[in-house]
Amino acid sequence: MNKRVDEKVDVLVVGAGPVGLAMACEMARHGVRCRLIDKLPEPSLLSKALAVQPRTLEIFERMGVTEAFLERGIKVHGLNAWMGSDKHVVHLRFDELDSPYPYIIDMPQYVTEAILTERLAEWGQSPERGVELIKLEQAADRATVHLRHADGREETLDVPWVIGCDGAHSVIRHQVGAEFDGSMYPESFVLADVHVAWSLSDNEIHVFLHEDGVVAAFPYGNGRYRLMGDMKMDSADGTAPEPTLEQFQQLMKERVPTAAVLSDPIWMSSFHTHLRHSKQTRYGRAFLVGDAAHIHSPAGGQGMNTGIQDAFNLAWKLALVVRGKASEKLLDTYQTERLPVAESVMRMSDRLISMATLHQPLGKQIRNHLAPLIANNEMIQKRVRSQIAEVAIHYRTSPIVKEHRVGLLQSLVPHKLHAGDRAPDVAGLLGQAGEPQRLFELLRGTKHALLVLPAASTNRGDLADELGHWADVLDMFIVAADADPNSRLPIIVDPENHLPQRFDADPGSMILIRPDGYVGLYSNTIHVEAIRSYFAQLSH
Repeated sequence: MNKRVDEKVDVLVVGAGPVGLAMACEMARHGVRCRLIDKLPEPSLLSKALAVQPRTLEIFERMGVTEAFLERGIKVHGLNAWMGSDKHVVHLRFDELDSPYPYIIDMPQYVTEAILTERLAEWGQSPERGVELIKLEQAADRATVHLRHADGREETLDVPWVIGCDGAHSVIRHQVGAEFDGSMYPESFVLADVHVAWSLSDNEIHVFLHEDGVVAAFPYGNGRYRLMGDMKMDSADGTAPEPTLEQFQQLMKERVPTAAVLSDPIWMSSFHTHLRHSKQTRYGRAFLVGDAAHIHSPAGGQGMNTGIQDAFNLAWKLALVVRGKASEKLLDTYQTERLPVAESVMRMSDRLISMATLHQPLGKQIRNHLAPLIANNEMIQKRVRSQIAEVAIHYRTSPIVKEHRVGLLQSLVPHKLHAGDRAPDVAGLLGQAGEPQRLFELLRGTKHALLVLPAASTNRGDLADELGHWADVLDMFIVAADADPNSRLPIIVDPENHLPQRFDADPGSMILIRPDGYVGLYSNTIHVEAIRSYFAQLSH
């Protein structure tokens, strides 16, 4: 039976993996009415994506789930790489990261999904399982979706927006006719989730670049590791048979310069990896998010994290549009901002996998000679750390970020922070009640946040009056050395001047931070017209 459902839904999210769950959580947090469907009757119990990067943990802090990840996952503090049979090439530590979370959290993907499902349930929502999207039609003001339930019942739903978080084989991508340009890597890869008994540290990643190929080991607690390596596994018919524990044990014996005993396999598989992406991520009323829009090698552990950050970028924009606070044109900036990020991640993962799987003898010699020299350079290490952690992502070229600097010196002096950059965390602050707080803790809301660093001449009362027009979309804070019980705007007490130093800002400046934690406007003057202009561009 085909039934048109009249219930009011603002957004339909298709796919209840980590990206779809994050998207649904953000819709609920922003007060947007959402349905989340998945064709699978039950969540997968395969470990799949393990790494939760520092920038994703920062995002999860806003969502209120970071503590659950810290409790259930293992903190990975660094990476070790060996070249050849026994030469230790590089030791990369994450402790120096500019983040409150200077480590990677490793945990099976099903645990990530469980945490996000629990968070979604706190908003009274849950994934609808066994519900498959079979057709998508679009009009100027809505999308019509045809759904099939596990019992065979069919449902037709009109919905303003559809978000495809349905993975590499995305039905949404096929329905909108998006191309998925790219190719498959020629190498076969094998993976195993096993217990490993060896002498190496159990809170670091270990990569072994042997003459015969690569092996990488990712810990996720209790002596268990995800092992991955390249190995000839294709059978005559082109399929990739599942590897055996004995084959993996032999691989470790050949390529790892320390004794390792494998046991208790949970999951073993062989696969080919692809490098593909859609050159467009918005198609009318439909969006492609995460693997539905881009897939690449697992090198660097970026895939799931990039998808979750896609969702976080789109969510606040879509929420403003649904609430009538922004123009639909704002949604085009999802593609403008996130597509270059995805392409950058793809290039990085491609370089990593290509370097690790070199086959030509000359190429290997050059790699083996240059890698130790390059990898142990502190500047290179800092850059690699930031890229892997995804804290280096910025949107400086976005059409909706603005920089307003007055004065000749401002144009001549280099600045540490620009509009479009990720807003850094700041410790040593005091909240309204005098309790110690970090900036990230103060920015957990769903609105934009304006940080005003007043000069001696700033009239705070006038400022409160002038900024009150945007109170429904903007939280405003005065950053000052002392509390002021008479202030009409909330005070962030910064007794040691940490925030101006971190934000490279002088008295008389203001910084507007977007709901996704990036600087939307940077002004070295307290200029209300700049705020007006910023919000005007969102609504036109």
